[in-house]
Amino acid sequence: MQKRVLNYRPDWNLTTDEFASSNYYPINSAIAIRNLDNNMQLTIMNDRSQGAAVLEDGSIEIMQNRRLLHDDGRGVGEALNEVNSDGWGIAVNTRYYVQLFDLTKTAST
Repeated sequence: MQKRVLNYRPDWNLTTDEFASSNYYPINSAIAIRNLDNNMQLTIMNDRSQGAAVLEDGSIEIMQNRRLLHDDGRGVGEALNEVNSDGWGIAVNTRYYVQLFDLTKTAST
């Protein structure tokens, strides 16, 4: 796991007008947030690579599937309307495992 800080890059000064997309990162196995005031950690483990972010304190956001009927002007340049052979939007069956634990009683790295 790699520590991420909101609106921060260790190698350069980040200046952006795209708050959400600038703070999304790929997660291959898990994302976690820690509350150092009460020594608690929330970890969400995923079964596939996805994009995720912590855009505000106490909240984890995971992008499971993005579907748009019209281009939203956010970089793709076209609608994101993936459908199955029957014309229905694709379903993404993802499994998540959630763990909440006290850092004073359980080791985590």
